[in-house]
Amino acid sequence: MIRAFFRSWLGAFRDGWELARVLPLIVLAMMGIEFAQHLVELHLGFFSADAAVRKAASLQPLRMAFGWPKMLVLWAIGLVTIRYCVSGDARSAIRPSTVAMRRYGWVVLFQFIPFTAILYAGPILATVGLPASGLLAFRSVFGLGQQLLEPLLMLWFVNAALGSNGYGPAGSARTTGWLYFWALPLMFVTRVPLGLLHQLLNTWPAGREPIMQWGLLLIDALVVGALAVVLPAVQVRIARFIAERRGMGLLGNGAGE
Repeated sequence: MIRAFFRSWLGAFRDGWELARVLPLIVLAMMGIEFAQHLVELHLGFFSADAAVRKAASLQPLRMAFGWPKMLVLWAIGLVTIRYCVSGDARSAIRPSTVAMRRYGWVVLFQFIPFTAILYAGPILATVGLPASGLLAFRSVFGLGQQLLEPLLMLWFVNAALGSNGYGPAGSARTTGWLYFWALPLMFVTRVPLGLLHQLLNTWPAGREPIMQWGLLLIDALVVGALAVVLPAVQVRIARFIAERRGMGLLGNGAGE
């Protein structure tokens, strides 16, 4: 299982690179919207040496407006990546059926709820009468909760993207069972380093020379593009491993498109 762990981890990066090579516009779309946001942030002073200016810029509606478009692109790339990693067919990957889009919509809804809670944590707490001091805890509950639940749902994610009803959320969790403790650290070592690098690349440019800022922000766009394809690629690797260990097909008793 240790060998399978590292094979799956490295394989996810290889799968992501393969998709970027075959369908470059998919990755460029993610990189483009990320870099567009950075251009707006530079204009607003988000990377100023003055902390007060940075804080004011972080709350600007123009900057915040990129949140939803970025997530929509991210979810669309996740759907395409899963489909490509399973089929190896670029044409079918970018042409999901209506059934696949509808079923994957439930996966998006699962991810939509914590994202919305985190993004609008301040207004939500104010609405229910809770103090702003609980903002970090509130966001942590939703963010961490999602990260802890996802490894149980990889079979569901993959089946939904393929238009199959072979595994729903409950069936995915039940089939995963104790293999959750194999899947969780694999998701962790895939997501966290790239996520931390993304966060640091949004901090390092503050107060630096323009040429340095542009360089760091371009690297950040590359990191975000990698995140967009590597995470769904590792989801497929996890789902396939769990299905094989259980002596079952990736689609269970269902049928894809």
